[in-house]
Amino acid sequence: MKIEIRFRSIAANDELEEHAVRRVHLELARFGREVDAVVVRIADVNGPRGGVDKRCQVTVSGRRVGAVAVDGRHEDAFAAVSLALGRGARAVGRGLERSRAARREASASARSVTELGPSPLGRAS
Repeated sequence: MKIEIRFRSIAANDELEEHAVRRVHLELARFGREVDAVVVRIADVNGPRGGVDKRCQVTVSGRRVGAVAVDGRHEDAFAAVSLALGRGARAVGRGLERSRAARREASASARSVTELGPSPLGRAS
């Protein structure tokens, strides 16, 4: 899994970067090879004015997942990272479950067609 951390309008901080990498592994490790890349963007929206202005955007991509983008806002950058990655993990889990359900349904319908046997309309008289 490729992890990319980007900072915008906020000082790059080794402690925050390590926290983001730890949270990525904690939240997304259970998906194994389904997740190819994760991009975490951390920004200070309002600058020095304060308020709920730390924003973390997470984009998770993978072959069966597609591209899942979520964000989280909090007054603390660490909390924004945790919030966004938690949301991202839930979204990836839902997407994978939908994919699995669609494959099961397609497999079941293919099995039911083969169990019926050849169609009497398809025979030449």
